[in-house]
Amino acid sequence: MGGLSFANFSLPSNYLFMHRATFLLLSLWMAGSLSVEAETVSASLDADTYYYTQSYSTARTGTLNSGTFHVGMNILNTNPNYDGHFNFAGIEFSNLSGLTTAGSKFLQLNLKDFKTPKAIVPDYQGPPQYDYLATGSFRLAVVALGADFSESQTADPLSAWYQSNLFGRTRVAEVDLFAAGQFQIDVTSAVNDWIVNPTTNFGFGLIGVTSSPLATTARFYSMEAAENLGPVLIPEPAVGSLMAFGFAVALANRRRRRS
Repeated sequence: MGGLSFANFSLPSNYLFMHRATFLLLSLWMAGSLSVEAETVSASLDADTYYYTQSYSTARTGTLNSGTFHVGMNILNTNPNYDGHFNFAGIEFSNLSGLTTAGSKFLQLNLKDFKTPKAIVPDYQGPPQYDYLATGSFRLAVVALGADFSESQTADPLSAWYQSNLFGRTRVAEVDLFAAGQFQIDVTSAVNDWIVNPTTNFGFGLIGVTSSPLATTARFYSMEAAENLGPVLIPEPAVGSLMAFGFAVALANRRRRRS
């Protein structure tokens, strides 16, 4: 019996073309030369509330605080020097029409600095004094808010709203911050829930869990900041979407060769 001659064996040309095209597309994607990401989603609102005075800020002004929103450590009934003296923030993304539940979603924030209180000098009279540092220690909690974050909703009574709709909510994520700069938080589960049930989309709530020193405030760049440093949602395509894209391009090229 004669053996099989591999020298005369060849795969169909369309089979080789499809696999070569797919391999090339995947290689380009892994090297960063090919991107099929959806467009990022900019925030429709970012704001913060100072708990003690119930003052609500959507756009800060002045040289020191312009283009920022502030998030402080939750201090309620724990330290008489700072009790209630902290900020919490809300970020909304009202238009999610361009997103699907496929792939991951990340909340991108830019931390400007750590606002830390200076030592309290005995008999000092006047407003607190602060340092603004590029490094620090702050644990940030992110939740999916349970109600609309607006001045009217947080004003009366703020204590009940805060506990029910922010601090008492299940955490989407917690992240430790040690240096100013850009970072991303996986918020896929919350955003996918909003895509399926748009009426539950009240945005994200941000609050500090721990900090060192106590009463540190994390200052983030807001929507009003220059150079597009404000918060955005970044969708990441699912692997299946990338594969489908690759096969579609290869098939289109194959058909073009036939015509």
